[in-house]
Amino acid sequence: MKEPSYLIRKKVYDALDGNITLNSATLSVYNVVPSSGSYPYIYIYSISNDNTESNKSKYISSITTRIEVITAFDTNTGGQLDCNLAMNQITQLLVSQSSYFDLSSDNFNVYGARNNGITYITEDTDTQTLYRAILSFESTVEQTS
Repeated sequence: MKEPSYLIRKKVYDALDGNITLNSATLSVYNVVPSSGSYPYIYIYSISNDNTESNKSKYISSITTRIEVITAFDTNTGGQLDCNLAMNQITQLLVSQSSYFDLSSDNFNVYGARNNGITYITEDTDTQTLYRAILSFESTVEQTS
C-alpha cells in the first residue's frame, strides 16, 4: 500500500494558493507557518490515512487533511466573520459532488471529497484575540497499481 497523504495535501495547497481573499487581500497558504507569517493565513496539515478496504485487487484509504483559517485582532476587537468568509470560499473549492483531485499520474483514483466538520475556536492572548476555523477534509482514495 502506498501513502498518498502528501499528494492530497499538495492538491489542497494548489487549489487554495492565490484563490482565497479577504477584504481584497489574498491569504497566504502554508504547510509550515514561518515566524515571519502574518495574519490572516491558511494552514494545511495531514491528520490521518485510514485504510478502509483492502483485498487482492485494491487498497482504499480515507485521507484526512486539516485546513485552518487563522485571523488575529487586537484584544476585544474583530470576530469570526473573516473566518466564516474564508472558509466559505475554501469549502466551495474543495468539496464538490462532481470534481475530485486527479492523482492518476501517481496511480491513485480520488472518488470522494467530504467536509467532516468545521470547528470554530476563539483564543485570547495578552494582546490579541485569535479566531480559527478548522475544516476536517476527507478524501477517499483508491490505489490503482
